[in-house]
Amino acid sequence: MTRIIARLHDGLGNQLFIYAAARAIAETRGDELLLDTYSGFARDRKYGATSQLEHFAIKAPIAPMSLCYPPPFGRQIRDLQVSISRQLPLRHRFVIREADFDAIMAGAPLRATVRLEGYWQSERYFASVADKIKDELQIVSPLFEHSREIAALMAGSNAVCLHARQMLGAHHDFSAPSTTPQSPFSYYEEAVARLVQRVPNPTFFCFSDNMAWLRERWSFPYPVHFVDHNRGERSYEDVALMCLCRHFIIGTSTFSWWGAWLARNPDKIVIAPDNRGRVRWGSEDDLLPKRWDVLKV
Repeated sequence: MTRIIARLHDGLGNQLFIYAAARAIAETRGDELLLDTYSGFARDRKYGATSQLEHFAIKAPIAPMSLCYPPPFGRQIRDLQVSISRQLPLRHRFVIREADFDAIMAGAPLRATVRLEGYWQSERYFASVADKIKDELQIVSPLFEHSREIAALMAGSNAVCLHARQMLGAHHDFSAPSTTPQSPFSYYEEAVARLVQRVPNPTFFCFSDNMAWLRERWSFPYPVHFVDHNRGERSYEDVALMCLCRHFIIGTSTFSWWGAWLARNPDKIVIAPDNRGRVRWGSEDDLLPKRWDVLKV
């Protein structure tokens, strides 16, 4: 049995992709899965991200510090292992990545302990255990009062989640140069026009990291709630609320990707911006499931 250590990093959407892929690999192979919730965040001075998987119904244990990359030389050791692994045959590598997926799932032998690195941004990597992933990614932490109020509004309406990602720099510094692909507001205009043709009496619940940008442009003649009370370590509550919606217009974001993917409505409509057009986002060409409606932007 191999011990797979999945290093979590970046925002919650990326963390969920990494976990889902690692869980699928371990489940299929009968391997042990540990989560490194330290190494990817210890020196994240740019975004200040933290692991938030403790709020989900995930059963994988946390890797002890001895199996992480602690200072003072943890990052250098990781970089060295990644570099060496590129030169080694799969069975001897310290690190596995997306390019190794097919061989790994086919049962290729691995070292006794390997690290899972990468972004793994496609449901292809966990399609074999999709139902299990949906069960394990249910949020178990209680919601705060304001979120419970929003959840009640969603339950009483034909709720549509609309997400606009406008993060321009570290810690949402809107004066910094853009580091994130941006969808123009025309994308949302077209998406709303398409959705309301198929969804009667919609009520929109808008999520954004720059709500002012969205508010000043909003002129659609439909009920709307701007959900902007969850930030930082409480962003998992936004995922919980997104999942309660019936339909989705997502942004250039793996965060709202998961809100749409986890939603249980079997008849949900999901509209997404093309990730391989003029605005390129995501690490995989097949990030967006074929059953979703993709708009050119």
